[in-house]
Amino acid sequence: MHVLCVDPDVGSLEDTRVELSRRLPGATLYTAPDGERALETLATEPITCVVSDYDLPDGSGIDLLERVREGHVTLPFLLFTGAGSEAVAAEAIAAGVTGYVVDDGTEGRYAKLAERIAEATGGTVADATPAVGDERRAVSEADAPDAVCPRRLTALHEATTGLIAADTEAEVANVAVEAASEIHGLAASTVYLYDADANAIEPVASTGAAENLSGGPPTYGPGDSIVWRVFERGEPEAIGNVPEDPDVFDPETPIRSQLTVPLAGHGALVVGSHEPGTFDDEDVAFGRILADSAVAALDQVSSREDLTRQNERLDRFVGVVSHDVRNPLAVAKGRLDLARAELDREGIEVDHLGDVDYALDRIETLVGDLLRLARDGAAPTDPEAVSLAALVDHCRAAVDTDGATLVAATDRSIRADTGRVRQAFENAVRNAIEHADGDVVVTVGELADGTGFYLEDDGPGIPADDRDRVFDAGYSTTRNGSGFGLRIVEQVVEAHGWTVRVEESTAGGARFEVSGVELVD
Repeated sequence: MHVLCVDPDVGSLEDTRVELSRRLPGATLYTAPDGERALETLATEPITCVVSDYDLPDGSGIDLLERVREGHVTLPFLLFTGAGSEAVAAEAIAAGVTGYVVDDGTEGRYAKLAERIAEATGGTVADATPAVGDERRAVSEADAPDAVCPRRLTALHEATTGLIAADTEAEVANVAVEAASEIHGLAASTVYLYDADANAIEPVASTGAAENLSGGPPTYGPGDSIVWRVFERGEPEAIGNVPEDPDVFDPETPIRSQLTVPLAGHGALVVGSHEPGTFDDEDVAFGRILADSAVAALDQVSSREDLTRQNERLDRFVGVVSHDVRNPLAVAKGRLDLARAELDREGIEVDHLGDVDYALDRIETLVGDLLRLARDGAAPTDPEAVSLAALVDHCRAAVDTDGATLVAATDRSIRADTGRVRQAFENAVRNAIEHADGDVVVTVGELADGTGFYLEDDGPGIPADDRDRVFDAGYSTTRNGSGFGLRIVEQVVEAHGWTVRVEESTAGGARFEVSGVELVD
């Protein structure tokens, strides 16, 4: 065992060297005051483990870890520091540190450090005995080299994969409890989720060992448990003596140590041990990382469920608009035509019928735009190459140009859903024509940086204060505008994963720039 200790404090460095020499029989101890000296030692000596402080004169311990990993991918690297907190531990673990031990000034810190070095290298600790208890994994020479931190990181990776694939809260909870037990080497784990209706956190998933404890995990209400306290405060807690905690739910519980990690308003993750003082800062850091992954998965499930409900409401809305509005509208237009015919036969002229006809046409336009707005939000399923010039030609035929001039200033194509991008171009061109009373030149071209295309006109333009509002549903500055045309444009753009912004054109008109587009020849 060849251990390199890195610490800029000479006194602390010597204490570490002496204490580790006592606890690691046969070990050879090397020292370095900074990262550069440490790398020099690594280049000349057969180092089998590095122990470093966090604060170094030439960077941090994490910086040194990254440099060590460049040439020694599997070399055990432990952080032994009094600097920082759980955030430092989380940073270290995320960077791939083998272990994290807090230099808290207590006598036991060197014993713990020696145990971690032995775990990482397969060595032995003088006068050391395995942890008591039937849950925690005892460190043996067979288990040590690739156990502990590598095992934890593997469990975190597998958990992340499972959490991403989870479709329900229950699936997320089941993955999380299994991962927690594997990461911490303990059998009893439970995920609690908050029930707003009951104002309680309820056990959703538990390992078998947790189910067998005192009749299984209970439901907790406000202020009656450690779990609720952590849930409410939003900070993880490692309790070393559970029965003596003022918020213990059951003073007779066989659990002596408990790690409780909040799930950001969703609930809490709990891991328990029959032995006191089981959890350290590294346990908390790993618990926090697992909890963050579980929270992301729960948020994803919640968003998916919200989207499903929203789509169901949208489908009902589309059904109502398509049938319950369009059918009476068709009847009204038909009756209007009959009334006009009868009045013509009688030789009677009624001027206000034209207003009725206009109003019905406006309703029909609004209904059509609303239906397009409702249907154009989904991502395109079959994008293909669409010529920008062809889109301009399409608008010449599909839009009442009313004397407007449409120009294609590019021969490039974009990869898009043809039908929906045509609708977006129609709306954008129609918007330009309506605001310029028809006498306008509309030009479509490629952005100078090659990231997309633009559509601009030489009309009156859009005031700077209104440019953030033009895409709002219902916003219009013309009498005939529905207020949905540009909202549909933005929705089609977003559905393709593009972005759109409004600028002033070179002629002082409006310019719509769409970026993030795949351009093809």
